[in-house]
Amino acid sequence: MMRFMQRMILLMLLGCFWQSAVMAVELQGFILAERSHNSYGRVNEAVLEKLKKNGFQVLGSYSPQAGVNIFVVTNRELKRVAAKSEYGGFGAVIKVSVARVTLEDGRKEVQVAYNNPEYMALAYWLDGRLSATRARLKKALGAVEDFGGPVDEDSLPDYNYTIGMEGFSGFFELASYGSYKEAVKSVETNLAKDRFGISQIFRLDIPGKKQTLFGLGMKANVEEHRFINDEYVMEIIDHQQPRRIPHLPYEILVIDNRVIGMHPHFRIAISFPDLHMFGEHGFGRMIQLPYDYEEFIIRAIGAQWPPDDDW
Repeated sequence: MMRFMQRMILLMLLGCFWQSAVMAVELQGFILAERSHNSYGRVNEAVLEKLKKNGFQVLGSYSPQAGVNIFVVTNRELKRVAAKSEYGGFGAVIKVSVARVTLEDGRKEVQVAYNNPEYMALAYWLDGRLSATRARLKKALGAVEDFGGPVDEDSLPDYNYTIGMEGFSGFFELASYGSYKEAVKSVETNLAKDRFGISQIFRLDIPGKKQTLFGLGMKANVEEHRFINDEYVMEIIDHQQPRRIPHLPYEILVIDNRVIGMHPHFRIAISFPDLHMFGEHGFGRMIQLPYDYEEFIIRAIGAQWPPDDDW
């Protein structure tokens, strides 16, 4: 009888484990649309045309290095869901990359990839899953596979890389102004000066909200400010295939009279949750990066440095 009971308990425990394993859904942050052997220029043109034909508004494009281009797009669903969410501006755009890539075996290809809208919706606390946007991107560009470090669906809204590191809401408080209008004007005017290699890639005003999202290109001289250079940082973190180039560009959000940005500990980790802490491709090589982001973005948008309160 005792042996029978032990077996029953074991079976029940195994059943619970199996059920939880089945119920756990893992999502990945990126979708590979295509591997092409056409020329980079031809693929780039085709992607732009497909996006426009399928209802996407192209807000801007960014080339952080030779052979790489990133289209920043939005659509009705993205803007509608963003307008219903507290910090929705951060999730109001999708980045679509076209990249000339050399594989480990020496073969060359052009990869087209984009952010997984459903992953982003959960990570950025959006009031909607963006399923229609995912379907429209698949129709427009294709969907070969999801890729990137997997994260449990239930864990995404509270995700942080490890204990002590910031989550989504651990924002940089970059600046504050007398009004929303003043904040937007100051940010845009100062970004146009391209100080420290930081420039405006796009701007999106969220309908019906006092929120404006700005995308930043970072091309500082590596000898002077290496972490304010997207190409340099991506060489550290983006070392696996397929390339996760839609991680770029970094964004800042004007919300009412404040200017905020996601902390790099979160912003990098949500795109690279499988990044090691140490080693050639690890967080340990970028200890200075959050400090540099805070200082030079604040200075680039014309705000006070140092701020009254350090983070």
